[in-house]
Amino acid sequence: MSDSKILVTGATGKLGQKVVSSLLNDFNIAPEQLIVTTRSVSKLNELCKLGVEVREADFSNPESLTKAFKGADRLLLISIDASGPRTQSHLNAITAAEKAGVSHISYTSMPAAEESPVVFAHEHEATEAAIKLSNIPNVAILRNNWYFENLPEYFASVLQTGFWLTSSGEGKIAEVSREDLAYAAAASLVKDIKGKKTFNLNGTEALTHEEMALQINTTLGTSIQVVQLSDEVYKAKLESFELPKPIVDLCVTMDKHNRLDLSAGNGQDFESLTGRKPISFKTWLNSNKSQLLKLAE
Repeated sequence: MSDSKILVTGATGKLGQKVVSSLLNDFNIAPEQLIVTTRSVSKLNELCKLGVEVREADFSNPESLTKAFKGADRLLLISIDASGPRTQSHLNAITAAEKAGVSHISYTSMPAAEESPVVFAHEHEATEAAIKLSNIPNVAILRNNWYFENLPEYFASVLQTGFWLTSSGEGKIAEVSREDLAYAAAASLVKDIKGKKTFNLNGTEALTHEEMALQINTTLGTSIQVVQLSDEVYKAKLESFELPKPIVDLCVTMDKHNRLDLSAGNGQDFESLTGRKPISFKTWLNSNKSQLLKLAE
């Protein structure tokens, strides 16, 4: 491992930044061992100053990716943040990693990609399949559960209005913090993983939306009410708010996914990969209490 070059894609993203920080600070990876890629090199000047090699990568250009991945032994492919189809971009990255001679690839996927009704699940399913069929000998498929951070970042209206509209029913969700998932991703690059493994990275407890709302109310002093709806009524409600169709479809299919218990689970794989437990929802709420209360005002 001392001579291995580690490469992290999407290093300017929310998860990518935390993975790089974890590698440098938690796992004491020397900056000279680390390569990061981004679409905007100028945004990573501070990493350059530390000695990290920063390279530009265009996932729509296979040739640029082969060049960007050159010399990397272990690579983290963070699923790209795109408003349109991203399967081909992921496939380009896998092909480039093969050509570059990468011996280990980790990929940030989602829960139950092959079963999920979520609108983007097929992209993760296709990417997982391509990685498993590749000639890259060592693989870690990281099936990241939903982030705790989705609450303030995408569902702030729950805190602002006091109503949580959902069609998730009694489905349980083992959410986890972005910080913990970044640590797990870093661990997957440092740990000596042999063969092609899949890790279901869940939180410590699987909760229904009602149970999550109770913890939010207890911690923040709010009075959030969960309103259970059918998929059809939920979709109609979201459309009445004049939300874009892709957002409506995403919300409805995510709740169907949750209702089917496809994001239920436990933290066993997380612990086996990292050697520690992920933080609980209650702990995360307390750690982010001031930010969440501002949203609730």
